[in-house]
Parts: sequence; structure tokens; C-alpha cells
Amino acid sequence: MKIYEKPWYYIAFHMMFGFVAVWYPAIGLLALAWQLAQYVTKTRIFAVEMKLEKGNSAEHTLLKLGEIALGYMVGSLIKRLLEEKYSFAGNTVSV
Repeated sequence: MKIYEKPWYYIAFHMMFGFVAVWYPAIGLLALAWQLAQYVTKTRIFAVEMKLEKGNSAEHTLLKLGEIALGYMVGSLIKRLLEEKYSFAGNTVSV
């Protein structure tokens, strides 16, 4: 499987981890550690298919980290919009 031909749900999972990391930073750190561990060990773990494949590259890892970063940016934007919408006299409501 080429890295650009992966199922859509893997991209969605990576973006979801970044999105959730806006509110729970530990999730982002775990996702980063997970991706780096796969890169260092030169393996790719496909959780949905429950399989492990040899071979990983910097390009592949950077693509996955980019997907996580994109989710983080979307989450940050949404969080900021929610905080602006629900702020009262300078006090923000945690969402």
C-alpha cells in the first residue's frame, strides 16, 4: 500500500487525534510518541486491520504528523470560535 492510497478512515483517525489534543494535550503527545516509535522501529501498525508491516519512511511519518497537525489546527480554530461566542464580559466559558 502506497502512503497516498490509504483508506480515508486512517486520515480521519490521525486528524481526530490532533483535534482532541486541543482539549487533552496528553493525547497529542501520545500520538506523537506513537508515530515516532513506528518510524524508529521501521514498522507500520494498522489498528483497524490488526496487522503490522515492515517498512516506514520519514515521508510517511511526516505525512501522518501533518494529518495530526491539521486536526489540531481545526480544533484550535473551533475552540477559539466557541470561546469568543460564549465569552461574557471577558470571562470565557470552558468548552
